[in-house]
Amino acid sequence: MGKREKDKRFDNLPDCAVEFIRLVIKKMRYRKSVRQDVQHELTVHFEDELKGCASDKEKEQKARQLISEFGDVKLLAVLLRRAKKRCRPLWQKVIVRSLQAVVVIFLYLLLCVSPLLVGRPTISVDYVERLNERIQAGRDEAGNARPYYEKAVELYIKPPQWLDLSKIVWLADFNDVEFKSLAVWLENNQKAFEALRTAAEYPYYWNRYQRSKKAVLYDMFFFFGNVTPDNPQHRYRHLAYAMRWLIRYEAYNGDVVSALKDCIVLQKFGKHLQGKGLLDEQLRGISIEAFALDEIRTILDKCDVSADALKMAQEELARQFDEQELIINLYAEKLFYYDFIQKTFTDDGKGGGRVLIKGLPLAVKDWKGVLAGLASFNYLDRQELTQRIDKIYQQVEQLQRITPWDAKSEVKQENFDEIVKDSFLLKLLAPSPNGLNRFAWGLKTHRKGLLTILAILRYQKEKSRYPARLDELVGEGYLDKLPMDPYSASPLVYKKVDDDFLLYSVGFNFKDDGGESGKDSKGRPTKWRDNGDTVFWPVPEFKQNRSADSE
Repeated sequence: MGKREKDKRFDNLPDCAVEFIRLVIKKMRYRKSVRQDVQHELTVHFEDELKGCASDKEKEQKARQLISEFGDVKLLAVLLRRAKKRCRPLWQKVIVRSLQAVVVIFLYLLLCVSPLLVGRPTISVDYVERLNERIQAGRDEAGNARPYYEKAVELYIKPPQWLDLSKIVWLADFNDVEFKSLAVWLENNQKAFEALRTAAEYPYYWNRYQRSKKAVLYDMFFFFGNVTPDNPQHRYRHLAYAMRWLIRYEAYNGDVVSALKDCIVLQKFGKHLQGKGLLDEQLRGISIEAFALDEIRTILDKCDVSADALKMAQEELARQFDEQELIINLYAEKLFYYDFIQKTFTDDGKGGGRVLIKGLPLAVKDWKGVLAGLASFNYLDRQELTQRIDKIYQQVEQLQRITPWDAKSEVKQENFDEIVKDSFLLKLLAPSPNGLNRFAWGLKTHRKGLLTILAILRYQKEKSRYPARLDELVGEGYLDKLPMDPYSASPLVYKKVDDDFLLYSVGFNFKDDGGESGKDSKGRPTKWRDNGDTVFWPVPEFKQNRSADSE
């Protein structure tokens, strides 16, 4: 519509009225359609009021009077704007209010999120290098057994497929073809076994760690050492399984002393992996040592072992077992969290700092915590998280320093669930002190049980009878001290049974079940169950034993 056409609307109005209407419309600052409506309404109002005026002069006077009655132009524009808003349809009001609420919420959330986005972490510590320094602890590289373990893995040859698939676990059940095939495979692995024996004689073992090129969970976890698929760490278990077959082959063929010595090699192999490095390495070490201890019990059960061989095994194992040594050390795991915090929190230089957006999984317990934090910015701070992480790992160490039985009567430690409840990642990934304590004390108790069996069998060989009580073994020098059960306030339970004996720990339920083994979900006797004792002697029948290469 042109200017002339617009002006035709005001043909019957004096200039002062036209100027007033235009000024009001301009001051309204509202949608064009609404302003056009108001302009029309004001125009009609002036026309109606000026209808009775006979001359232009009279119209001018009347218009000025009306303008003065309207009052301040700006105030009138505001009032008209508000009136139009109040007169909107309900659906329009709902939409407008909803959009306004969304905008307010968005601006508020933007304000709340800004602290998560503003700020930078301070990377001041190389925790991987700190781990390397701690593990090596100034020891000479020449004393490290790792190169020989790696060599053993390189020389290792996988077992024949039939052995992977076979359910037979004791050599007496093999046919001639299988026995010969087993002998050939073991012969082909002799160089690997020699490298393993050499490694076991070294005083120390430590790995070398480096960051992976791939980041997982914002760089929280690293691949260490060789990051290739053939990393020896992944094949140590295979090597241990092969050594178990060699041990059984030697024992079955009457070379019991060599079998026992190779059991001790396997025990040292497992012990080398314990108490340092990554948790999965240490758990693998516990598993390998448990293999070795089980193999010795099997040899004692299946073979006629001389008193001298029993004494050799007992004395060598006694030198290896240290009750005060930590089997599980979570220093490396703790450093992972420290490194994650360093990368995802600010640093105030005093141990504190606020979380950045990448650190939210560690600073909140769930998605509700994220929303609550956005509303109040009430997240776990750097110092709180560090303290909680320290508590977890302190508990793991403390629980290894005292027996499970003594831990029952100690002042109750802070509940693990209470420590981790406010952190999603801690709740998801942090190791349970009680769970790891089971592994550590299970192995320690297994060691005590084996030393006691060796002493009892030595006593029987030399005196042609079993001791009436365990304290006889101490009195006559077969044991240095009574083997105390970590799960009771008493020694391991020993009972003479006809021409044999029974030796067991009361186990995780702290209850003497009379030597009745705990059972798994299928009713099979199994060690370290809560529903029975852990029986060390007599040795249970073999279960199916598949090669690690088939797992």
